[in-house]
Amino acid sequence: MNDWQLAALGLHNMNGALDMDYRLPISTENWNDKQDGYVVWACTNCTTDIKHIYNEGEEDQHEKILAVATTSKRKDIHIFKERCTEVVSLLSGKSEREMWICPKCNNIDSVTDVQKKMMKYPEPHYRGCIYSEPVRPLTGLMRRRGSYPRLMRAWVKQYSLELEHQLALYRLEYIKINGHDMEDQNNGYDEKGGD
Repeated sequence: MNDWQLAALGLHNMNGALDMDYRLPISTENWNDKQDGYVVWACTNCTTDIKHIYNEGEEDQHEKILAVATTSKRKDIHIFKERCTEVVSLLSGKSEREMWICPKCNNIDSVTDVQKKMMKYPEPHYRGCIYSEPVRPLTGLMRRRGSYPRLMRAWVKQYSLELEHQLALYRLEYIKINGHDMEDQNNGYDEKGGD
């Protein structure tokens, strides 16, 4: 077994040892979906209240509730086709148009009129999954000098960072439930005081 196989085996074993709620799914599709950010669509009918803090950390710090257009993630939006009225058909030259429904207020609006915005994930950005392991080339030369070492190095690094984050989340949950860290509370001694 070469070093890359051992590294992959070690990472898969660490992932498998995690509690099911913290285990990283292996999915290239999920990884790519969470790559940069997510698209939100703004509703023209309803608003959402957000709290904004002004002059944070200063003497005159105050907060204000602002009403902003409700935004929904694209994956939560239902799109359907609707037959156009004669006037809309005459103006647009189309007999059907795509419409969407706001998940909050059920307002129906045209897809072509929607305001879209890309929301970036805050850094550090963890995706809660890992993409599939790079395919191992058949020849030894390709494994040593081709793109495989570079691809594996990037995969191992990303997998390690994601696992480290999941382990930290698990540890925080453990402390919250048990009131102490995972270290031995008796510092290596049994309850009678002996070794």
